[in-house]
Amino acid sequence: MAKTAFRPEDTTTDIRNALQQERKIKSDFISGIREGAKVYGRARACLHRLFEDVRQHRPVDLEIAKEVVLAMHESLAKNQNTLLWITNLQFPHEANACHNFNVAVLSMVFARHRGMNRSDTVALGLGGLLHDLGKTHVPPAMLEKPAALTPEERAMVRKHAVEGYEVLSGTGQVTNNVLDIVRYHHERTDGTGYPEGLYGLNLPELARMVSITDAYDSMIGGYYRRPMTPTDALRILKNEAGDEYGLDLVEEFIRCLGTYPVGSLVELNSGSVVMVVASNPEARLKPMVMFVRNEEGRFEKPRMLRDLSQHSDEALAQRWGIRRLVDPVEYGIHMWNLMLEEIQF
Repeated sequence: MAKTAFRPEDTTTDIRNALQQERKIKSDFISGIREGAKVYGRARACLHRLFEDVRQHRPVDLEIAKEVVLAMHESLAKNQNTLLWITNLQFPHEANACHNFNVAVLSMVFARHRGMNRSDTVALGLGGLLHDLGKTHVPPAMLEKPAALTPEERAMVRKHAVEGYEVLSGTGQVTNNVLDIVRYHHERTDGTGYPEGLYGLNLPELARMVSITDAYDSMIGGYYRRPMTPTDALRILKNEAGDEYGLDLVEEFIRCLGTYPVGSLVELNSGSVVMVVASNPEARLKPMVMFVRNEEGRFEKPRMLRDLSQHSDEALAQRWGIRRLVDPVEYGIHMWNLMLEEIQF
């Protein structure tokens, strides 16, 4: 059989097609993120209103909160990586809204990973969104205090679980599952939590799940300390907090987020630095990534996306294999600013 002659234009066409495909992937990604940002905006407005209503002792209407959670549920069904990416955004002056939104998203993703029914998944979303409603009357300076709290301050902060429960219980608008999440999200399986010091199986499962997502987001968000990388936060949960949260559930949460959680910064074998923007359930070691710094150390702009699982060529697969996880500080990268730039891109 005659050999087909090599034509330079074939290579040019292949390169053009590859570039067009990369641009489409990036365009679809940005569109998804902007839609997810709208969901976050609705959640933020809803939380601000609810906290203000509680602060002013006005009647609390939870219909908008329920609508927001249903919108989150719909968004996660389409592509859960979008809202997971947004949970890595942190707005210093909106820490409370960010955290409550993040806990709701993470809890619902956790539920989907465990194959839970829609009712429990939505309850986890609503409970996560409202879990810190009782902090309304805690002075912000106390919540943001860098030093250790005094016994009196600690006692005041610890009231928030019961106070949030009482506010929501009085509305008659939420289920017992949601109320349990709000009341018991600071309980621990080893009996060291509050407000009742519940132990082991006495702690409702949905509350246990939210306690894990609450702790994880607090660590990566840096609410009480220097922000951690997602991987460091997961390692601490497994190594230091298994007794508090239940090692079985902690390990499930780690499997849920994967080896390289969305929002992680990694270095490739080529020397490029990339951010994980989506996981690949069928190839957990080869996520979709966004290029941040190239091999020469220059910051990329525009930042292209690449699915590391789509390279069958052995040389390329090796070149774009992940060498290690890195701390953004090591490279002078401010992850939140980078993400905000992409939304406005």
